[in-house]
Amino acid sequence: MIDNLTKEQRRVLLMWIIFGLVLMGVLGILAGIKINKAKKEYQQTVDQNYNKVRDYSRYYTIINILDKYYNTINSNNDSETLKLLSNKYKVDNGINKDNIKDKIKHYEKMVTYKGKLMCSKRLGKGFTSYYVSGDVIGSNDLKTYGSEYYDIILNENEMTFSVSVIEASEFGGVCHD
Repeated sequence: MIDNLTKEQRRVLLMWIIFGLVLMGVLGILAGIKINKAKKEYQQTVDQNYNKVRDYSRYYTIINILDKYYNTINSNNDSETLKLLSNKYKVDNGINKDNIKDKIKHYEKMVTYKGKLMCSKRLGKGFTSYYVSGDVIGSNDLKTYGSEYYDIILNENEMTFSVSVIEASEFGGVCHD
């Protein structure tokens, strides 16, 4: 079939083949660049380590979440406390509306939370985990009732959050400067 083509037709066919190969090469390079860009964007939305929170606005946003949590405990509003807890925490600890008073630490006096160290880790686009350590303080007597540690998951896409109580050993040593 190619033998039946004139010299001019062979040259045009060769040009089209070269054009096709160049076009496929350019498209391949552009696709590779797009994949690398998407990979970098994903890596920027996910952290490998927890880092110390230095943004005061974010720090106080998370502390306000814990204030809300303690306000629901102080007012014995167990249904609201249950809503604030993460689903994973409720399942792992068998917490439900019938046993929340037994499973969540309640105090005889009004208490508040004084955060000390806060670390954050981006889990994905719009999702951030905050580890918080601090002290439970009496609202009136300013007496310290012990240290508590929390993992707050903030969903910035829907502006929602969830609270999980964690152990000191889970918190320790995970925050990088």
